[in-house]
Amino acid sequence: MAVLEILLGFLACAVTSLASGITLVRMLRLDLRRAEAIGLGYVVGSALTSTVTLVLAVLWLAWEGVFLALAAFSAIVLWRHRHWLRNLKPAVLSNIPLTLRLLFYAAIVAYGILYFRQALSPEMSPDGMGYHLGLVNLWNHAHGLARNISTQATKSEGVEMLFLFAFALGRHSAAALVHFSFLMLLPWLMVLYGCRFGWPNGAAVLAAILVFASPLTGVDGTSAYNDVALATVVFACVFLFDIWRQEHTFGLLLATSLLAGFALAVKTTATLLVVVVVASVAWELLRSSRRLAARTLLLAVAIIAAVSAPYIVRNAIWFQNPIAHFGNAIFPNRWFHISFEKSLVQSEAHPNGVTWSEVPRELTLGGPKIQESFGPLFVLLPLALIGLAWPRTRFLVLAALAAALPFAGFKSARLLLPAVPLLAMAAAFVIGRFPRASLLAGGIALAHLVVSWPSINNRLHISTGWRIVYHVSWRDALRVQPEDQYLRRRSGEYVMARLIEAQVPAGEPVLSLNASVAQSYTLRPILIAWESAFAERMSDLLTAAGSAPDNGARTWSAIFPKTIANELRITQTGHGDGEAMWSVNEIRCWSQGEPVPGSPLWQLRANPNPWDIALAFDGSEATRWRSWEALRPGMSIGARFDRPATIDRVDIVSYDPQWESSMAASVLTGNGEWQPAIRSWWHSEPAPDLRKDATQALKRSGIRFIETSREAWNRAPFGGDCAGWGVQQVAATPESVLLRVE
Repeated sequence: MAVLEILLGFLACAVTSLASGITLVRMLRLDLRRAEAIGLGYVVGSALTSTVTLVLAVLWLAWEGVFLALAAFSAIVLWRHRHWLRNLKPAVLSNIPLTLRLLFYAAIVAYGILYFRQALSPEMSPDGMGYHLGLVNLWNHAHGLARNISTQATKSEGVEMLFLFAFALGRHSAAALVHFSFLMLLPWLMVLYGCRFGWPNGAAVLAAILVFASPLTGVDGTSAYNDVALATVVFACVFLFDIWRQEHTFGLLLATSLLAGFALAVKTTATLLVVVVVASVAWELLRSSRRLAARTLLLAVAIIAAVSAPYIVRNAIWFQNPIAHFGNAIFPNRWFHISFEKSLVQSEAHPNGVTWSEVPRELTLGGPKIQESFGPLFVLLPLALIGLAWPRTRFLVLAALAAALPFAGFKSARLLLPAVPLLAMAAAFVIGRFPRASLLAGGIALAHLVVSWPSINNRLHISTGWRIVYHVSWRDALRVQPEDQYLRRRSGEYVMARLIEAQVPAGEPVLSLNASVAQSYTLRPILIAWESAFAERMSDLLTAAGSAPDNGARTWSAIFPKTIANELRITQTGHGDGEAMWSVNEIRCWSQGEPVPGSPLWQLRANPNPWDIALAFDGSEATRWRSWEALRPGMSIGARFDRPATIDRVDIVSYDPQWESSMAASVLTGNGEWQPAIRSWWHSEPAPDLRKDATQALKRSGIRFIETSREAWNRAPFGGDCAGWGVQQVAATPESVLLRVE
């Protein structure tokens, strides 16, 4: 029964995409052959289905019955298109040598069965069961686009909308099969492209096999990720664009624009590629008529925006930053810290210290730094640069370079997947012009198929990194053994998710310090410690309290003449290097040795991070205000009192060493003049035990449950001390523990 539900979810989404795509192909009167109409129609229809699902989610209509009704209607529409499809001309494959055709069919069957079994099996890919389907799981439960505050929720989610459609009916594996459908479609589109545009000696088959059988392509495309889907959308967009360059029909331009917008809706890393496509369209149009070019280009941009702009609008509404989770210095907001953005950029540009000289080896044979690889035969890909010599392949190379550019800032091989099919086609075109090219292409393709087969690759360690490692039996894939048993044996993240589902009351969030919970298998919101400003501040509560005894308390005191003040201002004059931030646990005002009581009516401000400044005046030394930017001169904190107050001393307490910090304090007197402090100094004293205060502050913020790894819990600063922290262990796996604040 479980397998039938999975297949129903996948087929419902697939049929809806295919029916809507073929309908649009007919409406736009695209001159395509039968296989092209089906393949390109499926991708175009996926763009439409994704957009419709987004609209349903925004309207809170993402219900199982609605998706079933859409699928049933689409099946009827698809049935009515059967005569039209039958009357289209078949694709001409006769120019491909017979041996290469047979090799291609064998690869599609053998690898296709392997990939299908992998995609059908219980979903346990890291990001798939984490955020890709984690968000989908929450949206499906809410039947709409429920707001989620995390860096993952800022991303474009074009493919995740397709996942939502399938997930509502067939859950996790149905979504993975949707991605699998793009994996199976990509090599066919590459071969059809080669047939239409005359790739010599079956070279397109070589390119298709290289991409299809790549270890990274296989594991990504059979998981609930979106990288292979983006590669397919990008290739289909270039395919339609190249046809449009020959025919210049209005329908082809609209379809190309739709796919360009969908590429942006899948991942914003496609931005530069879309710019290249739009610029190329503009160049082609300007050669005919400037007025026509302006009108046509405006329509093309409008279609691109209609598909991709909703995610920008959502970010502007949810996070006050249309380009979140980056650009927080341009669009200051309370949801994401600038320090996180900068550290992410720095860490991803050179993960594990990888250098450009190491990149070729890492991407082909694999290695410990990038940890993703395409396979050893991809050493041939630089041949694509020779393709710049021919007009036929020049645009492919330029488009591939545009698609690959994000890799410069984020060294993940998955970011190269949209570029790889284009480069493979260009490289294969060059190989196809060698003497005895068909024999050479066949030998390369066969060698790649052999060394990339998972059991051979894993045994001989031909390439390393993320790839298909587990042998999934048909018994597991077909759920003869229950899915729960399979996942409990293999995934600690799944086990912890199910424990959280059992131990945590509905609706309550869990702060995860180690991101070891599969959000897609629990409805309790999992707050990853670094994925939002709130979660980062909550984890900082625990880290600061644990390190306070080692750091000690440092208090900066400023003395004023006895003054009736209306306002207090503290300015940072120091300059920090690296990650040093301005940190203030508590600010206290004194008058003749007596504390000046604070008031909720005080008008508090800070630059930067004005949203957290109340933490410096809340009477709790466990909480703290931080700049969340590198410490620099000009930062300031201010408090305007609700009534004039006599002040002769201000203390600023900090449990952060921040040796670079240097401050100046002044008060606004009744005559409107700023009175600076006449003397200031730092002094140190032992820090109190802030651990229980920190967990109670966590509880006041709405978090009663904490998940962390066993290793982290048992070492400093936690030391496995439940009593000292005021928590109780309520569940555990061999890898992690779940704690409840008492």
